[in-house]
Amino acid sequence: MATHQRQPYSGTKRKLVIAIDVGTTFSGVSYALLDPGLVPQIQPVTQFVGQSEPRGDSKVPSIIYYRQDGTVAAAGAGTDPETNPELAEMDDVIRVEW
Repeated sequence: MATHQRQPYSGTKRKLVIAIDVGTTFSGVSYALLDPGLVPQIQPVTQFVGQSEPRGDSKVPSIIYYRQDGTVAAAGAGTDPETNPELAEMDDVIRVEW
């Protein structure tokens, strides 16, 4: 089995790379700071807005609630009625998943 070693970043300026994995059930985000001459270290995002505490699996539900005018009312962890009780009181929202 071949292994792949990350090489040092060959660019001349620091950059931020963000990777978003939108899944059918859960979504996750990772990032890496690219510093010239250093091997990039991929870091997971371990807490999102609406989560009560960091999760080891670094995932949030792939769910969005839209208002009738098309604006987002809640997304990801913010769609949990336990952490966002105001959502249950909104009668003009559409739940979107899958």
